[in-house]
Amino acid sequence: MVHRSSEQWENGNLRVLVVLDAFRLGGAETLIAQLGRVAGQAGLELDVLSLHGPSGEHSRLAPMLEEVGLKPRYLGVTRTLDPGGFVRLIRTIRETRPDIVHAHLEMAMSMAIPAAALCGVPSVGTFHHVYRPLAGRAAAREWLAVEVATRSRAVIFVSQASLKSFADRYRPGRTPPANWTVVHNGVDLDHFSPANPPERPVADLGLPDAKIVTVLAALRDFKGIIHAVRAWPTVVAAQPAARLMIVGSGTEEAALRRAVAELGLDGTVHFAGMRSDVPEVLRASDVVVLPSIYGENLPTVLMEAGGCARAVIASDVGGISDIVVGGETGRLVPPGDEIGLATAMCDLLSDPAQCRSMGLAGRRRMEERFGALLWARNLRTTYEQAIRSSLHRADPATAG
Repeated sequence: MVHRSSEQWENGNLRVLVVLDAFRLGGAETLIAQLGRVAGQAGLELDVLSLHGPSGEHSRLAPMLEEVGLKPRYLGVTRTLDPGGFVRLIRTIRETRPDIVHAHLEMAMSMAIPAAALCGVPSVGTFHHVYRPLAGRAAAREWLAVEVATRSRAVIFVSQASLKSFADRYRPGRTPPANWTVVHNGVDLDHFSPANPPERPVADLGLPDAKIVTVLAALRDFKGIIHAVRAWPTVVAAQPAARLMIVGSGTEEAALRRAVAELGLDGTVHFAGMRSDVPEVLRASDVVVLPSIYGENLPTVLMEAGGCARAVIASDVGGISDIVVGGETGRLVPPGDEIGLATAMCDLLSDPAQCRSMGLAGRRRMEERFGALLWARNLRTTYEQAIRSSLHRADPATAG
């Protein structure tokens, strides 16, 4: 493969092939659409590739990618050890001629990094989660991804908590490899912005006069949404106009609905399902809550809420404290602390001025640290370092 000279990419756009396991509507995946909104401003030209073929679950991100001008590609891989898929991946890298390959998530890293190496293209990989104990094939898949990614030019973790958790598990007692680094994600702060004038709930939710507390998350056990539900009777007793809006879908929905019914909360808790109008939903909220009990890295929803100048209440787990400054941009509570959650929700709902102040402080923090354009520029710096390292190693004059 013939590569562009350093002068060509240093003075123009860097061509990046972004490889994902699938185009699901997960936090890591939706961030790519946000990156696509600002990539050009940072001198990045993105191609996006899904290892899995198109399907209902594996294509839900595609409309968001197309909306920001990215054309989704699909490879049709069925498993990590898929020889035919690996050959097609090599062919795709050669056809797209990227300056660098960026793989996100375990399957993509395990396949795309070796394929890029065979094509003579530098690569980097990103882990989007905090380590959690695994067993069987899941543990083997993650181990493989870590070892393969460590042989790329850079392994990116999106929070210090994530890097530390992986180092504790996979490099215990040792200094993490020199190519392990932290690059915070970001969100498009033009898209996630305060309403002017302030908006109330989107019409179809039917909550025009309520004080709205929103939980926007996949309805999965580690998100701890059950703790917000169990805290809600205390909140609604103190604030009868308060309504809890649960936005998302997932395996815990039936259990959450049963808990709502058993606690007699049917009239004050609303299940809004999956929404495509997330900025409008956040702007319609008085407070945004993320009561996760473990497993959080750098939750996108907290950055989005900050972008919309909304006060947040979140569990102090993983990398959440990178985003939320307790007492300044919101409240941090211990995971699973239902009394703490109830107290924080009651305090903020009873003090609109404090809510507004925290929301504005959150917006300023997002502008300083978590804007998508800042993220894109930091990625470009990482890409340039990776490419220069690759060129240096390839130059016979610099070889040992």
